[in-house]
Amino acid sequence: MIILNSQRKCAILRSIFLLMILAGAVKAEFSTGDGKPDYSGPKNLFSVGAGVITTRDPYKGVDTDSRGIPFFLYMTDRLSIYGPMMSYSLYEDDGWEIDALAKVRFEGYDEDDSRFLQGMDDRKWTLEMGGSLSKAFAIGDITTDVSADVLNEHKGYELRLYYSYDFRNVLESPALTVTPNIGLAYRSSQLNDYYYGVRASEVIAGRPEYNVGESTGLMAGMRVNYKISEKLSLMSMISLEWLDDEIRNSPIVDEDYIESFLLGIMYRF
Repeated sequence: MIILNSQRKCAILRSIFLLMILAGAVKAEFSTGDGKPDYSGPKNLFSVGAGVITTRDPYKGVDTDSRGIPFFLYMTDRLSIYGPMMSYSLYEDDGWEIDALAKVRFEGYDEDDSRFLQGMDDRKWTLEMGGSLSKAFAIGDITTDVSADVLNEHKGYELRLYYSYDFRNVLESPALTVTPNIGLAYRSSQLNDYYYGVRASEVIAGRPEYNVGESTGLMAGMRVNYKISEKLSLMSMISLEWLDDEIRNSPIVDEDYIESFLLGIMYRF
């Protein structure tokens, strides 16, 4: 049996979360040809799948990692659970939608994840809650969401704004859908400093004290979905998040961006 260390598990689960959100996977699985949710059929949707995910984490000494992973999606007319995130629709009319959100932030590390992190206090996962506001247009969907720590770990919050569009019938194939997306992520100083800062008690030679301020980073991604049958689909997803200088300049960070790539298959019950 393969046992993953905590950093590897956090990187994989966080990547799944980013991919599901950025690529609009839920809407693509449960929508009509005009991109609007389809509630004319069964109220419950349950899909499971498996795939291979590759993640690049920004911390020094942490290599690119590839693993096989399972994933799932459950939806009713109001409740959606996908990966480590849950949303509940509070209002929906004329293309507008307001949701309550709850999600697990799988970010951070244990000090033994890398020799460059030895002597650091562990940075832990946490539960965040918040809400989202989205509007469906003929030219795509615009969504903004905010989430804040409720377990008093990083004590901060994140605000995101992103745009996505479903290109259907790609290459004149009704089975092929391509969904690109782009957006911005604003992270508070408390959130950044907890995961990427260096405290006075953690200072060693080559690792000075570092306090991370607020930041704004660019997000982009794309999802490709191919329906083999009414119930079976192949999908490929890529997600990129470019880090602000506030994070990149941390002595424990060695990458300019976070990257995730997933190739998998999903079965809809």
